[in-house]
Amino acid sequence: MSYVRMLLARSSNHTDNHGGFEVNAHAAKERKRNVLEVLSYLVKTNSATTYFRESDALARFRSALRPGDGGVDRLLQQQQDVDDVTGSVQELFEIYHCNVGLSVYEDYLLFTSRFFDEPCKKSSMENLMAPGLPCFIAHSSGTSGGATKHFQKYRHRDHVSLSTSEAMKKLNPPTSNGRGKNCIMYSLGYQQVVAPLNEDGDVEGRIPVCLMTSGVIRVSNNMVVGGDAIYSTIKVPNCSSPLAVSFIQNYKPFLFMYALFALVEPKLETINTLFTMTCRDLCRAIHDQLGDFIHCIETGVIPDLEGIDQVKENLQRFLQPNPDRAEELRKIGKAIETQGWFKQMRPELRIILATASGPFSTVIPEIRHYIGPDVSLETLTIASSEAFLALAYDPRDLGLYKVVGSDDVIEFLPVDEPEESRYLAQTGNVDPGKKYEVVLTTRDGSWRYRLGDVVEVVGFDPRDGQPVVRYVERRNDSLFNVHIRIANEVTKETQLPSIVDATSDLLGGVSEFCVCPDYRGSVGRYAFMVELQGNLGENAV
Repeated sequence: MSYVRMLLARSSNHTDNHGGFEVNAHAAKERKRNVLEVLSYLVKTNSATTYFRESDALARFRSALRPGDGGVDRLLQQQQDVDDVTGSVQELFEIYHCNVGLSVYEDYLLFTSRFFDEPCKKSSMENLMAPGLPCFIAHSSGTSGGATKHFQKYRHRDHVSLSTSEAMKKLNPPTSNGRGKNCIMYSLGYQQVVAPLNEDGDVEGRIPVCLMTSGVIRVSNNMVVGGDAIYSTIKVPNCSSPLAVSFIQNYKPFLFMYALFALVEPKLETINTLFTMTCRDLCRAIHDQLGDFIHCIETGVIPDLEGIDQVKENLQRFLQPNPDRAEELRKIGKAIETQGWFKQMRPELRIILATASGPFSTVIPEIRHYIGPDVSLETLTIASSEAFLALAYDPRDLGLYKVVGSDDVIEFLPVDEPEESRYLAQTGNVDPGKKYEVVLTTRDGSWRYRLGDVVEVVGFDPRDGQPVVRYVERRNDSLFNVHIRIANEVTKETQLPSIVDATSDLLGGVSEFCVCPDYRGSVGRYAFMVELQGNLGENAV
């Protein structure tokens, strides 16, 4: 029996049975307590916001709270035993469950669009979705609907930020002897800065609009936009690259610089690319531009690349001539066909960290070929611009995640039931083997927000009763625009990768692909554009 199955099935003297998996009774009770505590914190905190007070979607909830009878304050008195169904917190949950419906992104636009009004007034932004002003606004990196989505992110107390803290720790793991180095590839750039004005017309705060990862890293390290010029001069001691690399906006020079400093660092143990596609691009960039890397290392000169002018001087400070290292790389050469070629480049390398499930799994075979059997490939999280959903459960199983429960209220909508809130299941009563769409009520002001991601529950962690899941797909629903319609035919998202999988060996090993409508003929069809690991297969034509 594998470690994961043993852990999922492990029992104790006092257990509850959940679909064949036994969970410690104390853990189940603590999980329930945690859900109620998080919900009570969210309601108490966000009930004073503009969205809560004015949104039509929450009208029934507001009315059910009976504000004339003490309302929220009455229901949120501290409760010692969450199993007491007459308790105030339990009563709050019942009111929430019965009176808050499902929501989608468009339900919030009337309010969240105010962050981009001109002029941008603090009075219209403050306490809008959560108390105060957001510390950053996350934009979607890729969305099935096409248009960019924006989600306001606020600073929260430590006790409701534990999952975020755990995710941050995973990004920068400790090295084997405390003297190793990590290459952590992230961006600190932003699309724009929102600068709210007070009543006197003065700027009060600068709020970056950026990727979720960028914003979380900034908040976790208290990195305000106004300090970027100083941050770009720093190199964190356990990292291979100076912070200046993270301010490069163009992808190709961004990739080149992270690769350059990773190749120079002799103690490199971990590479964290966040996503497998970036890891694959890093390996290919080193192969395709190996001559350029060798020249930079040999001479100690940063090349003139597009989009690095603002940080080039800071990059140059951390690159010294290293003819010996250049000669080592020259001898290894472009041996990309050799398994473990990338490990030869960096013999101390132990771990590659990158989210590797769902759509990010297609390049896993290619990455494993590059790094060889002695380097571990470990997945990270299920995360989105809306929230962190789950953390890796077992590093050896790239598709297995444990749902987090300390930051937001996470609920599950069975995919085989009507899309109504009354069918929502809580973390303690989901069924192993069933598929659910994830629904979130968040610290940042979303109420039963439909994430659109579908997961399959495989069991429960007996240590705390949290569900263990596998990511399945985006929900094939018109709400989430995750289908292609051609010639009056609808194709599910999951069918497209299966076609590539079925033909990958014939074509010569597919690394990446994209699909688009092809209307060049009289009848529309699907056009597959593929990138191969090697040469085109002999029988492909």
